[in-house]
Amino acid sequence: MRSYFKDHWTGQLGFGTTLFINLLVVSFIASSLPIEDWPLWAATLGVATIATLLVWQIVGGLRWAKNAKQDRATGSDAWGVYLGMIVAVAMMGFQMLDVVATRYFSETPFKTIFGNDDFTASLKGDTIYLGGEVNYLMYHAMLIILSEHDNVTTISLESPGGIVFAGRTIGKIIEENQLDTHVRNYCYSVCTLVFAAGENRIIERNAEIGFHGYSFDMPGRFPTVSPVEEQGKDREYLASRGIDDGFLKRAFGTDAKTLWKPTRAELYAAGFTTEP
Repeated sequence: MRSYFKDHWTGQLGFGTTLFINLLVVSFIASSLPIEDWPLWAATLGVATIATLLVWQIVGGLRWAKNAKQDRATGSDAWGVYLGMIVAVAMMGFQMLDVVATRYFSETPFKTIFGNDDFTASLKGDTIYLGGEVNYLMYHAMLIILSEHDNVTTISLESPGGIVFAGRTIGKIIEENQLDTHVRNYCYSVCTLVFAAGENRIIERNAEIGFHGYSFDMPGRFPTVSPVEEQGKDREYLASRGIDDGFLKRAFGTDAKTLWKPTRAELYAAGFTTEP
């Protein structure tokens, strides 16, 4: 086996073996492996192995082609090997990029005992990042992280809104644990209720906070709760958090199909954020 790898490395194997086995078949097998689903350590090892194989393929192919060009009988075969190397680089390279992007740069939905949903929950340092729809699965995911890590100090939010009752539940956990809240990009609708539960409430320079009044927008379903009553409960809660009554009046007076996005100065002046 060692001799086989060495022979390819030095370009000494036959045309068929070099092109079809070492370039095409090896690339096909390697690119078919579900490396992105492996444990992180195994995926890292897999990428390193593929990178090593690709170097071995290309060096051996180039040396074979160089040797072939010196022989008129096999000189034209060099172009076939060149083509095989292009295919190998494409297949192996795409596999490595896909694994790296999936395992190191993509944030996958958090898996809970209920399954997956349209939200993300992840821990980085001392911050839990919650994104997507505010729902009970997000609440469950946050509880899991908090139960496994006692160094959490901040909840960073990025959400278009969601379920009011889930937002209250998440906010209660944030308030009980005296966690800070943070918004980098946007926080709309019920996300603002979660944000207001923070001990310190901080938004980035270009972040948007959006408010609107409550409505029961479920065609074909009989209303089981009163939007007016639920809005009143949350207005009282936000007032207890030190948020100006005039600000809340405008926030909840905004039509449910639109958003009021106060300026950074307005948010701070009303006590919604704790830093200017």
